[in-house]
Amino acid sequence: MKKTIGVAALAMLAFNSVASGNSIVLPESESQRLIAGNLSMTAESFFKAYMSTDLEQRRLAEMYVLGVIDSSEGDSWCGFEIASPDAIQEQVYTGLKKALDESPKERASAVIKSRLKELLPCKVEQ
Repeated sequence: MKKTIGVAALAMLAFNSVASGNSIVLPESESQRLIAGNLSMTAESFFKAYMSTDLEQRRLAEMYVLGVIDSSEGDSWCGFEIASPDAIQEQVYTGLKKALDESPKERASAVIKSRLKELLPCKVEQ
């Protein structure tokens, strides 16, 4: 079951591809569904796409963010019930901006999860 979920999660990232320079590169053909480079996108390259003036790049970046926050909620952080989507998006931006100065080569997904965990940690039951 875990393997099936993992494959499904990877398939969700299928339309994204390797971040190159200032953008997320689209697959070369419709038959190219998964590009492993998406799994290790740096904070630096991701932030460029996230802040791009190209609407398609921003949409792909926001879909990436949605995938990270959805897949990590409850494990890395808790908060949809206490934080609005706008507040979460603001914290993602803040975390990425901070990472540009401190660790631009860190994985974008790790930066996003770390920021949310820092601000919206799950309460530990005793």
